Amino acid sequence: MSEDTKYYDVLGLTKTAGEEETKKAYKKMAWKYHPDRNQGDAEAAEKFKEVTEAYEVLTDAKKKSIYDKYGMKGLKEGGGMNFGGDPMNIFRRFFNGGFGEDDEDMRETGPMKGQAVLQPLAASLEDLYNGAVRKIRITRTRICKDCNGTGATKPDAVEVCKDCKGKGRKTVIQQISPGFVQQYTSVCPSCQGEGKTMQEKFKCKKCNGKKVVNDSKTLEINIDKGMRDGQKLVFEGESDERPGVLPGDVVFILQQKPHPEFERDAQNNLYIKKKVNLLEALTGAELPVTHLDGRVLVCKTKKGKVIKPGELLQVDNEGMPFYKSPFEKGNLIIKLDVEFPDKIPPQFVKKLEEILPPKQKVAQNSEELKAAEEVILKEAEVSTKQSSNGKRKEAYSNDEDEDEEMRGGNPGIGCRQA
Repeated sequence: MSEDTKYYDVLGLTKTAGEEETKKAYKKMAWKYHPDRNQGDAEAAEKFKEVTEAYEVLTDAKKKSIYDKYGMKGLKEGGGMNFGGDPMNIFRRFFNGGFGEDDEDMRETGPMKGQAVLQPLAASLEDLYNGAVRKIRITRTRICKDCNGTGATKPDAVEVCKDCKGKGRKTVIQQISPGFVQQYTSVCPSCQGEGKTMQEKFKCKKCNGKKVVNDSKTLEINIDKGMRDGQKLVFEGESDERPGVLPGDVVFILQQKPHPEFERDAQNNLYIKKKVNLLEALTGAELPVTHLDGRVLVCKTKKGKVIKPGELLQVDNEGMPFYKSPFEKGNLIIKLDVEFPDKIPPQFVKKLEEILPPKQKVAQNSEELKAAEEVILKEAEVSTKQSSNGKRKEAYSNDEDEDEEMRGGNPGIGCRQA
């Protein structure tokens, strides 16, 4: 006999445990570590997987026999490690899709929580700078109050399905050829997988026996100053509700719309491009900037400051506010582009030569320069070349920018702006 007891230890059992004891242990442990009750807990998710794997081995007579004799090594070598795939499928099969109303563990720990519904929420940079309030109307399901989620006009009208004995599924054996039969499990057609039936005359008139009704609600969404693209706003318990399952959350995910002038970086700085002419670049400039809150800032360069093409100048504390610290802000950074005149009238050339630093002169005493040729520069005609993928590229350019747009949404909850 093997000394490997990992699967027994996971379920808190000894090797003498029978099938019923194993099932009871699995029921308790699977419910404790179920992902819906431990959302975001990677350790609990791994434990749930181990518990399910142990249950599958110890309730399969062949696999259990191999494991008891040879341990995990025997299962691997004997091909007994082919488990049922997704542990959630085993969980659903065990509980026939859910817990019964009289389940003791359910009363002790409470019902499962439904999955969260994700919805994108477009927001402008102005919304993220100033803060904003949105009203979104959602449609979801709620338990019918007329029948308290039973679907019937009286409690004893709901009966255990006689065809599937309350399991919700039926095993079908079909002969496919002489001597060969096919066995498979399908949803019970009598109860549509619910395990319970009722006479048509006892169906609740409000929900038509569906146990839930459609309900609408307007959610007020507060976009706080300094929030970012991809940030989540969670409304707990506002998703679909059904009997035995708590409603999940509705989660709105902010999607920042591109701004025509400003860009935001990770440090909450705001960038904007401005053009200055040559006179402004040499003698000083006054640059009006209409901010995201409507204020107009007149940004002046220091006297005597010469602006260079592509230079970055900044205004302190005029960038984006920090989330939950709206009085703390990044900086406003202005990228300056100097526009040069196409030509200068000859009468001004002499004056410029008197004002500006002297030109660079070529030494005349060089023997090589005495035989040099004089040429006049003109605008370059940069050619294009064909790339290997058939696209045209500018010469000397190897970079390609790609923009990606996030799309999301979940059809489970219908939303529209109120």
